[in-house]
Amino acid sequence: MEKLDGVVAEHIEHRLLQPKRLKEVLSAVLRRRKERAERRTSHIAELRKRAAEAEAKLKRLYDAIENGIADVSDPLLKERVTELKSIRDQARADAERAEGALDRTGPSITPQALKTFASQARRRMRIESSGYRRDHLRALAQRIEVDAKEVRIMGSKSELLRTLVAASSAKTAGFGVPSFVPKWRARSDSNV
Repeated sequence: MEKLDGVVAEHIEHRLLQPKRLKEVLSAVLRRRKERAERRTSHIAELRKRAAEAEAKLKRLYDAIENGIADVSDPLLKERVTELKSIRDQARADAERAEGALDRTGPSITPQALKTFASQARRRMRIESSGYRRDHLRALAQRIEVDAKEVRIMGSKSELLRTLVAASSAKTAGFGVPSFVPKWRARSDSNV
């Protein structure tokens, strides 16, 4: 097992953990990530515009009421005001949720981040402590198949990117990894 770990670590170090190779391997994933972020940004702008338009229409209705042009007792006017408030509030809430999702995409992956990640990963894989080294290998290669003639090292590009983001940021759950932080109540019953 130690010999296999050494062979796998050496291969990953020399084949995968080169910044140029990492960029090549992750290019499609990074491109899709960027496109998704651009679509979300565009969607947020559209939602903000919808909220602003509803707000402007409400202002015009209020101006019409103040100037005596519109009758306050008109049921259609009340329905329209309620409808516009609903559209405005829903668009604002949707925009805030979309911005939150955009914030959770994590840091951008720069060439410097790739270089730093590759360097740190190579250094950590050289540590002979089997448990620590094996954890790093598992983060980079999810499956290793061994037969009589060859060793196949397989991994997911998404997992590689998730590992990269986790290594380059304190926001390890930022790339869409579900997280849960229980809120404990010290010296109180948690089932109040």
